[in-house]
Amino acid sequence: MSRQPRILALATYPERSAATRFRLTQILPYLRARGWDVRFEPFVEDDFLSGFYAGGNRLQKASYLGARSLYRLASAVKVNDVDVVFIQREAALIGPAYTEFILHSLKGLPIIFDFDDAIWHYDLPRSTHPVAARFLKSPAKCWYTMRRASCVIAGSSYLAQCAGEVSSNVEVVPTVVSSAVWTPFPGRLDGALPREAAVRIGWVGSHSTAHQLELVEPALRQLRADGYDFEIHVVGAGDDFALHTVEMESRPWRLDSELQEFQRLDIGLAPMHSELVYEGKCGFKQIQYMAVGVPFVSSWVGGARDFVVDGENGLVAHRAEDWYRQLKALLDSPELRRRLSQNGRRLVERQYCIERQGPRVAECFEEILGHARAS
Repeated sequence: MSRQPRILALATYPERSAATRFRLTQILPYLRARGWDVRFEPFVEDDFLSGFYAGGNRLQKASYLGARSLYRLASAVKVNDVDVVFIQREAALIGPAYTEFILHSLKGLPIIFDFDDAIWHYDLPRSTHPVAARFLKSPAKCWYTMRRASCVIAGSSYLAQCAGEVSSNVEVVPTVVSSAVWTPFPGRLDGALPREAAVRIGWVGSHSTAHQLELVEPALRQLRADGYDFEIHVVGAGDDFALHTVEMESRPWRLDSELQEFQRLDIGLAPMHSELVYEGKCGFKQIQYMAVGVPFVSSWVGGARDFVVDGENGLVAHRAEDWYRQLKALLDSPELRRRLSQNGRRLVERQYCIERQGPRVAECFEEILGHARAS
């Protein structure tokens, strides 16, 4: 292979999507720094994604997805100048693994498969389009891809264990942020709270996971009844979301203000139900909190078990009553806030940042490209 190696990077969603942004596009500079030519092609374009989860326009959405499926199919057939294919979650939003079949089984291209969720599970009760999801999506196709992938990159130990059932080459790479970009506000690592404004307890996420906040609502209600003064800030939950027994402020999520929304919080919330589908969550929200030095309370579910140490870099709520106890402790103790903030930030700088994980992913590509050169 005398020419510059070429990598085709495929994802369901464009960079606006967190999975694409943090597990694919922020990796690309580390690949290009090694002299590799990387082409990124999302299945769904940004203009479409911004309105995809809103109601209405079903025929228009169906027509778009059909057209994109045909485009993806034609593009896969035409591929002839690629050495390795990088797939984040799935190459196409709907249908079976036809792109993966063409690229690997017909064209013989090695695949590096990355995933950060238990994507083989349906979560139909929380789906915006449950009927379409049931009939058009094919969650089990990830197993087809993992069986044929030269390397599988999993976002947590749990996901790696699952992938290990069908693949012998699995690497755990957590979803991370840049420690140079995601930094704490001045004074945050000292455990300080605002003197002239109410404490901000908050959550930043998406409409699909906002219902998890019901786990925390009783604790927030009791703390208010006990006389604690704080505001509740929820970002990205959607226009229809509300906590019915406590007042809160809800704002839409925006890409250009995501970092600032995390930095503005004084205490972070990371609730998660213990259903099987959520075991595949990688604890990314907790990593985002730690990066900006925000102390948090987390459910003991999924990838959080890989790195959250109760009382050291975060607080854990195993039961419903733990949310009240842990949030009260954070409101009462500057020393506890300081310890969690500093330890969490140190962990991000030491291990859970793209500056540490980016080179590891590049090494996976180096290995697979080396095999491709030798074959």
